[in-house]
Amino acid sequence: MQIDIIQLLMDNPSLCLFLVIGLGYLLGNVSIGSARLGPMAGVLLAGLVFGHYGFAIPERVKEIGFILFIYSVGLQAGPRFFSVFFKDGFKYAAMAGVTAAAAISVTIGCTYLIDFSPGLSAGLMAGSMTSSPLLAAAQDAVQSGLAQPHSGQSVAQAMGEVSVGYAITYLFGLLGVLTAMRLLPKVMGFDLRAEAAKLAKERRMTDDDEEAGRDNRPMIRAFEVDDQTIVGRRLDELGMSRDLGCVIQHIKREGKLITPDSDTELSMGDRVSVVGPGERLENLEGKIGPGVFDTELLSPPVDSIVVIVTHPDAVGKPIGELHTLARYGCYITRIVRSQIELPISMDVVLEKGDAVRISGLRERLNALVKRMGYEERRVIQTDLLTFALGIVLGLLLGKITLKAGAVALGMGAAGGLLLSGIFIGFLRSIHPTFGRVPPAARWVFMELGMVLFIAGVGLEAGGGIIEALKAVGLPLFLSGAAVTTAAMATGLFFGRYVLKLHPALLFGALAGSMTSTPALSVVTQSVDHPIPALGYAGAYPFANLFMAMGGTLLMYL
Repeated sequence: MQIDIIQLLMDNPSLCLFLVIGLGYLLGNVSIGSARLGPMAGVLLAGLVFGHYGFAIPERVKEIGFILFIYSVGLQAGPRFFSVFFKDGFKYAAMAGVTAAAAISVTIGCTYLIDFSPGLSAGLMAGSMTSSPLLAAAQDAVQSGLAQPHSGQSVAQAMGEVSVGYAITYLFGLLGVLTAMRLLPKVMGFDLRAEAAKLAKERRMTDDDEEAGRDNRPMIRAFEVDDQTIVGRRLDELGMSRDLGCVIQHIKREGKLITPDSDTELSMGDRVSVVGPGERLENLEGKIGPGVFDTELLSPPVDSIVVIVTHPDAVGKPIGELHTLARYGCYITRIVRSQIELPISMDVVLEKGDAVRISGLRERLNALVKRMGYEERRVIQTDLLTFALGIVLGLLLGKITLKAGAVALGMGAAGGLLLSGIFIGFLRSIHPTFGRVPPAARWVFMELGMVLFIAGVGLEAGGGIIEALKAVGLPLFLSGAAVTTAAMATGLFFGRYVLKLHPALLFGALAGSMTSTPALSVVTQSVDHPIPALGYAGAYPFANLFMAMGGTLLMYL
């Protein structure tokens, strides 16, 4: 039996699609120097090769990927979008906006200087900024009729030009930014590692303070008081939470359990349950007394939950002001903002929508949750009704256009989906039971949507990539390099000399403004500290939004 693999792939678009995706992820593991291509670059390259040899998938597949991806971007940004303009986060939104404006300006300049078509122009900026939302918004502007194809082109040709421009400029947009992130700190005279360590010390991200999370999960142990030096002293005088990061949860006295407060005094023979990091608990026998096995004291297990920050008492407040350990006996072990894990410090300011993992006894956790927001329940269901209706709303908003003479102005599907996603995400942050999309599900929607869309773009661009390289390859590539360089330089200047950001935060925010997650990895590895993620998480969601708006704008040229 003979199998014609070429014909098999031609006759089975689904098989072809997932082969492209699989090979793309495999290519994404290839490293160029110390930089890894990444899955999106790999899928794009695989799609270009297959597209060059005539393989294709239905346009609807790419469209569904586009819808899932853009709507998920809005959902991610929603919880913080409105509050950020009234907080310190405004500076990160401003940096993202200025960086996007610089990229758009240089793209327009190159377009008029070299006479690129609007499709190539939008693709040029999308690839230079490695921005999938921009690419999606530009193609949607043509497909929806908001922008007319250039010089008698068909809609398919115009969309193909966007894909080609993106493919030609993407590689420098990726590798150029990674290289710059390694070189710029040295060029500017920054010892980024020392700067990050200094900032971490200032913000108490390295001290064994009472509020900082620990690498090891808290445990519970029981001890019997037999040290005369602590008998008759109040718990706050002992300083266990301050000095050791441990807290006495219960006291068993004469067979009765007591929940202590800071004024409670210890008596000889008391049995106490203590929660704290494992290695700290081992040192308590010499400070309290011998360890004992008491099922009543040890029966309440240490639990771990994720709390979504929404309460006014927590939003905009540093972690230290919550006194999670001293007052509640709970440990913050992880903070995630916009899918980026942040370093833990008493000075980290919580924002609406932050996902905070906290460990402690259940009764203490319940009290703390009431002050912070709501518990992210351990359920796997997604509210697909709200998810689907949110997409419907976004697509309907995209159909709204305003006529200005012969010109039709509107958001298009990209703008409508972004706006709808932001709105639903914001409502979700206020009403915990509304529109639930677990973080893992949101990640799948976003990643799957992006990979379907990029695979379609690569297959679409592959058919014309050789001709485009011959015709405008060099000027397009050089223009892309100019856009990448100008955007980075402008963002860097604005962040450093106008916003006066700390260098460690500056380069994280620059990576976010350039929508480059690999660049964040380069920065965090170079400083050996996660502190640049604070700047990245502030800028990245807004950079995606500004890029999407830029994609629609460029198609009107």
